[in-house]
Amino acid sequence: MYTLNIIDSIRQKAIALIKETPLEVLNQIPAGFNNSIIWNFGHLVVSGYSLVFKATSVDPDFLIPLQDVYKKGTKPNAPATQQEIDELIGLSNTFTLAVKEALDANRFQEITEYTTATFGLPVTTIEEMLITVAAHDTLHWQSMRDYKRMLNP
Repeated sequence: MYTLNIIDSIRQKAIALIKETPLEVLNQIPAGFNNSIIWNFGHLVVSGYSLVFKATSVDPDFLIPLQDVYKKGTKPNAPATQQEIDELIGLSNTFTLAVKEALDANRFQEITEYTTATFGLPVTTIEEMLITVAAHDTLHWQSMRDYKRMLNP
């Protein structure tokens, strides 16, 4: 599915940026902002799982590691460790596989309509939700790139 390829591409670019950036820079919050490069990455990772599995009501009890740290409305309260970053990378790398497996099992035949705060449009199919995830990932990927430029001119 093309949209999953877009999501994978964005996330691989984000992972490359993370791997080439020192830990202290990943955790730094630029002046005038509320979060960091790594928070943006963590947020896109946990939000993707939350939107696809929880918001659709396909699996409302889906366990998402680190969700409480990176969900909507949070901001960094402590620096991310390398172990936490590695866990986020692992979660990111398994996202599209988890979605493909659920698609192959026809788990998304019926989903609960959901309207995201980011775009304000009702999502009624898994295809629309995956487009929403790709657009959301892109917003946060761009923030990561911008923050890196601000912090490492």
